[in-house]
Amino acid sequence: MSGLPADTGLGTSALSDALDRLGLGGQTLGLRPAGSAARIWGPAFTVRMAPAGRPPASVGDYIDDVPNGAVVVIDNHGRLDATVWGDILTTTAGLRGVGGTVINGVCRDSWVLSEQEYPLFSLGVHMHTGKDRVQMEAAQEPVSLGGVRVEPGDLIVGDRDGVLVIPAAEADRVVTTAQEIEAVEDAIREAVRSGSSLREARARHGYHALQSRTPTTASR
Repeated sequence: MSGLPADTGLGTSALSDALDRLGLGGQTLGLRPAGSAARIWGPAFTVRMAPAGRPPASVGDYIDDVPNGAVVVIDNHGRLDATVWGDILTTTAGLRGVGGTVINGVCRDSWVLSEQEYPLFSLGVHMHTGKDRVQMEAAQEPVSLGGVRVEPGDLIVGDRDGVLVIPAAEADRVVTTAQEIEAVEDAIREAVRSGSSLREARARHGYHALQSRTPTTASR
């Protein structure tokens, strides 16, 4: 799970634009911060849930195997009636240096997330425990997150604008492209501060081609 670029501070908006320019997907839908912390950047450790069997198996012992800095990505198939993360997992993950959690489903005990400043994104919060209702089906296999496929080791980036999945093999290229886009937008902002009209600044710096698959320096 190594070899990914370190956190550059880029936001999901710039990275999303880079994904568009490169013809890649990765923009998930519906995921929002469940606590006060809202920054995630790290490789995916994937967990797939399923309805509980008889007898039911555990929901959360996988946490012992998550590497420092990794982001737990839990696919509970969008269920809103059975949580797969609560205060015990938050405490354990925080103590072990886990980079955050993203859930295709819901969590509970959200007050602990803010108290410990642990970053978690989910479809919502709900008090109903998943114990004896769902169980871990597999770990470190492909899962689905907000309509996006996640492979173990993919780069997961989250902030208040949402969550992105960046294929591990494309991460360096996406980050470099996002930095180029940010530089252009910085130049546009600086031109406006210096008295330029927005129309002129955008045309001069090629704003309208930033997300194009074949960007040029001219405005479209």
